[in-house]
Formats: sequence, structure tokens, C-alpha cells
Amino acid sequence: MKTVNKSGAGTLYEANGFLIPVVAGTAHEMGAQYGALMVGAMQQAWDVVVAPAISSGALTEDDIKKWAGRAYAYGSTRTRLWYDGVAEGSGWSVERVCMLDAFNEWGVYQSKLHAFAGCTTIFSWGSQSTDGNMYIGRNMDWSTTFCQFPQVLTVRKPTDGSYKIAALGWPGMYCAYTALNEHGAYMDMHDGTSMGGQVVYEDRPSVLNILTDIISEAASKDALVARLNGTANTVSFIIGLGDNGSGESVECSSMAGNRRRPAVGDSYVVVNTFLGDSWGLGKRETVSNSLRRFSNMTDRLAETVGQVDAQKTRDLLDLRLFNEDGSFVKNGGCTKPAKQDADLTNHQMVTDVAAR
Repeated sequence: MKTVNKSGAGTLYEANGFLIPVVAGTAHEMGAQYGALMVGAMQQAWDVVVAPAISSGALTEDDIKKWAGRAYAYGSTRTRLWYDGVAEGSGWSVERVCMLDAFNEWGVYQSKLHAFAGCTTIFSWGSQSTDGNMYIGRNMDWSTTFCQFPQVLTVRKPTDGSYKIAALGWPGMYCAYTALNEHGAYMDMHDGTSMGGQVVYEDRPSVLNILTDIISEAASKDALVARLNGTANTVSFIIGLGDNGSGESVECSSMAGNRRRPAVGDSYVVVNTFLGDSWGLGKRETVSNSLRRFSNMTDRLAETVGQVDAQKTRDLLDLRLFNEDGSFVKNGGCTKPAKQDADLTNHQMVTDVAAR
């Protein structure tokens, strides 16, 4: 990694186009370091996703006041102190900081962002992996516009007693989209609106902020599940959860609550379809080919029992879903380097849980 800049106890690194801000201290101090280090990338993200919505009239000043105010007022103390710090470090207004962070949820509310997105996660542990430890591979598939600014791995090292976390996402968008904490508790977020409903609740704290709180405070997969069970969701999503012992998912509907889908065996695949039988729902295909991705990766894991480590996980994630002509790859995978259905793969993350 190359050192790009420093601010207080924070350092910004760059590696192959990825930005890695490492911040330390109180929530306010970490936010201030982030803002100072990341203001340029935040401006890039604002110009690509927020500014066009303002220019077109889709996002009004009243909308900004509402959604930014909601993110700040309904957030935890940790969230508010972080926002205050980011504003201080970047020189932005708190309202502007909060609106960039809330943009994805606003986009789902407005149906302006593409829903039914195509993320995929594979978990391997126990008899599936080479050493019994947990290896997780995750594709973040989302809008093509989200490739127009850096992909960001944010490392927080708090001094308030909460846990160190590393989370992969985008500039100024802090949700634990894919995250691991110092105890080896892991989570990743997938769009679930095709199954759970594209209804966003305005009078609840944003689940985008709640997920960061949860990964900062839960030391195991079961603790993550319990915290989710106590959450009323603002949007529908599917969350992959793991630690070094096992993996599973919780399928979350903003209208109908949460249901846990436990693992059978020592491997597991998460896509964007609710697959838990307890819902009583049909297994619905999505425009991002969720069921095809699920069957592909389930088959690939069945072919690699006892062989999976971090490198094998990379190899599996590198298998493409489509040929260049748009046909499906025979014995293919889940990765979409180009947009051939609803979205493409913005970034990938492989997690070696035992090694952190």
C-alpha cells in the first residue's frame, strides 16, 4: 500500500485504485480524520450520484433537509459524533455529509437506484475449507455509476470500547456493506427489495447506520443475528453473517420482519432471492439472475469440498456469469465485469476470518 496522506491519528493509503482510510480515536475524532483524508473522493461521489439528482429536480432542498435530518436525528450517538467529525474534517455542512451517506436509501425510496441488484456471497468452513477455518467471498454488484469513484475500505480503530472494524464501501457512505470486526464477526448486505418489498419506512432509524452499530458491538455470528432480530428495518435486504465457526443469512423485509436461513453443511451461498422455506414464498428469479448465480456457486462449492482457502475463494469469484455474447457461461460463476443484465460487479472482497 502507498501512503497518500495523514490527518491526526488517521492515515489514507491507496492500493491498485482502492482507498484505505485507517482512522483511530473517538467517533468524532475518527470522523474528522476521515473527512480530512477523504474529502476529494467524497466530492467525486457527490458529483456522480447526488449532483445529477439535484440538477434534474429529483432531489429537492426539502428532500435533502428531510433525509439528512432523518439520518442525523435518528442515528445513535456514535453516528451523530461521526457525522459531526466528518463535517469538521471535510469542511462540508453536516447536512451535506448526511445526504451523501443517506443517498442509497433515498434512491430506493424514490425507485431511482436500480433495485434487484445482483450481489453474491459464498461461505466455506469446516469440511469445505482446507484447514477448517472460515473463508468468505463477496461480490458487490450495483449501479455502473458506482465505478466512477474509488472503492473504499475503511478501518476504524475506536477508543470508546467498541470493536475495531474494516468495512468496504464507497466514499462518504459508511454502511457496513461488507465488514469484519476484530473478534471475527462478519456481515455483508444484499438488496432484498425484489422479495421483501420496495417500501422504505421514514420514521425508523436507517438500517444503513444500524448495521455499523451492530458490527461495532457484536462479537459473534449469533450476536449479530440477535441484534438483527431486534431491528425494525427501514428497507428490505438480505444480510450474510458469519464467524470462524459457521455462516448463514437473515432475510429482512421492511414490511414483514426478519427470518433466519440456517446453513446445511459447511458451505453457504447468499444471493438476492429470499430462499428460506419459512416465508412460504416461491423462489423468485430477479433481473440480476439471482437463482442462476445461486445454482452456479452452489455447484462450484460442491466441486471444491475440502479445497477452499483464500486463494481458492478468489478463483471461484473470478468465474464469470456471462460469456461476451451474453449467453451464460457453462459451469460458470457469479461475477459480472461488464453490465450484461441489471448491473455489474463494482468490487469483490475475500475474507480470511481466522487471520482477520
